[in-house]
Amino acid sequence: MDDAGEPGFRRGTALLIISVIFVAAFATIVIIPRSSSSSELKVRVCVIDSGINKDYSLLSRVVLEKSFINTSYGYSVNLNSTEDSLPFNSPHGTYVAKIIARDAPNAAIVNAKVVTENNTATVESIVAAIYWAVEEAECEVINLSIGTHAFIQGTLREAVTWAFGNGVTIVAAAGNNGKGGVSGTSVESPAVYPEVIAVGAVDEGGDPYDFSARGPLRNRTAKPDIVAHGFYSLNGAGGVFGTSFAAPAVTAAAANLISYTEENDWSWTPGMIKAALTSSATFLSSETWEIGAGLLNTERALEYVTNVMKRNRLPLVAALAPRNGPYSFERWFANSSTTLTYSVFCSGNASFTVSYSGSAARWIRGPTTVQINETGSFQFSIDIPTDEPHDDLELIVTLSSFGYGYIRTQITFDVARPLARIAFDISHSPWLMDSIFGQFREMYSLLTGAGIAIEEIRFESDITIENLNRYDAIFILDPCAWGSVYEFGRVQIASIYNYSQAEKDAYLEYWNSGGSILVVGMGNRSLDLRSTNELLSLFNFSLNYDRIPGISIEVGGISSTLLVTDLMDHVVTQRVGSFDFVGCSLNHTGNTYSLAQVEVSGFDEFGVFQRENYTVLAGLEGLMGARMIVSGTNFMFDNWGVEGLYQSDENDRFILQMAYWLVGVT
Repeated sequence: MDDAGEPGFRRGTALLIISVIFVAAFATIVIIPRSSSSSELKVRVCVIDSGINKDYSLLSRVVLEKSFINTSYGYSVNLNSTEDSLPFNSPHGTYVAKIIARDAPNAAIVNAKVVTENNTATVESIVAAIYWAVEEAECEVINLSIGTHAFIQGTLREAVTWAFGNGVTIVAAAGNNGKGGVSGTSVESPAVYPEVIAVGAVDEGGDPYDFSARGPLRNRTAKPDIVAHGFYSLNGAGGVFGTSFAAPAVTAAAANLISYTEENDWSWTPGMIKAALTSSATFLSSETWEIGAGLLNTERALEYVTNVMKRNRLPLVAALAPRNGPYSFERWFANSSTTLTYSVFCSGNASFTVSYSGSAARWIRGPTTVQINETGSFQFSIDIPTDEPHDDLELIVTLSSFGYGYIRTQITFDVARPLARIAFDISHSPWLMDSIFGQFREMYSLLTGAGIAIEEIRFESDITIENLNRYDAIFILDPCAWGSVYEFGRVQIASIYNYSQAEKDAYLEYWNSGGSILVVGMGNRSLDLRSTNELLSLFNFSLNYDRIPGISIEVGGISSTLLVTDLMDHVVTQRVGSFDFVGCSLNHTGNTYSLAQVEVSGFDEFGVFQRENYTVLAGLEGLMGARMIVSGTNFMFDNWGVEGLYQSDENDRFILQMAYWLVGVT
């Protein structure tokens, strides 16, 4: 998929937010007289949002306000008002504050305004608001019902980590780009960060809304962490939907937990709050990659904290995520390696002993101890060194630490004998959606369902001839995709990856020894073609600096495509009448050949109308059975393409035939 917002920041300095937008402070501070029993407002909650309109229900609850909308934070205007800016003509921040006030009667609300009426905010303003909320407003909880395309590093991540380290619980909306789960990984920043409680949204029946962001993350980390009801009623006059309105329910629960521990003269940490909320969540029938630990259950969390062991007045609570596995779309194979990532949340700095039991335990490579400081993760791999299939294998992973008791996850799975082995090489793409959990999940399911074992090459260091030779074919996905860096007060598009000489040599040696390769490319809007073509030129291919079709629009969340129907006669194109395309054309020389082409027409520089055929899919055959296909698009390979949600209903068949040809299966 060629998302104009992917990898995230193609709108100047503006960053897309969940239901508002965030684009970075001299500001006006307003102190509200605490006319209502200030002694009853025991926990301070900062709402970093679009401002708050204070009606009768909020007038005595908002105790401190500050606007961060100022030119010194990257805005074009100075706005000192802390009233709601009404993005999308909706009092977004006010609704968030009302939910917190309703569900947490002991919460004092701090208003940090960062979102303008144009639905924008800056990174600098969000970061400044976080530091202010902790250092000056002395808040215990921060609510962020805002977000942008997921990115891991940067000043926002640093601010969140710092706030967590200073004892502040941070809750964020997971995002509203779930698209019914079709998009795969869609949890946004800052919800993706391990310190943050990422909140998805479910309806009254406990089913996730189509818009609610799903996980897991690219490295299989479980997100969202928890879900709550994502609807706020407007007193019989309809209502609003979004993870923005599920997050404050969890924020209120965190405030209630903090208030409860303080009433009992116990201490607390943000790790304890996260562990208690996720451990006590009500089980739902949806999968953990959709709803995390389950539905928020504040009463059970209070009961849980009451009953656990205390050490130095700190309730010792621990949680492990995900609770079970594998995910329904995962299929594992003999003589292949599967790496699993598990998150651990706990009250303090603790050492956990890790034990593995069950029929699959003998094939586990993983740590026997892990050190967790409130939040962390560990990985282990399942390596079954036989080609024999196995049914009903079981693995129980148990973590134990003095005072915390035991936390477990159970994995029940079958292992099949693979027809062939293919690696998805995502090592040169910074896009978090590029994985078997993201936009290539359906292709993964298609191929594994056909008996082909799929593994991922995630790191550049894994591009060695020894590793490549483990596979019958390599699918190189979105090589050298543009990334984003935060420099000079704005997000810049940057070239993150290029192929080293050692990596190019490894791929060339793999090809010369009979290995097969599929390169899934895109145009220069998505990939740094200069770097991509350094690899492709080894095989007499290059991607062109054009865009086919010239215009692509999005309707109902689905991009328009060009339907390619001019396919050459070849074994991979048999019985395939069409495929979807948005990308660029190819140049190919030598022994390469065209597999599909499109006719492009228009007026040349002299005003003469011209028609010309351009290759968009090409092939090559080498010695020892080596085969290669290069595509100028990733659209037919993404989740929408495989599920037939664009135009063609033949993308899945075409992919299977390409895979079979590449691995030598007829």
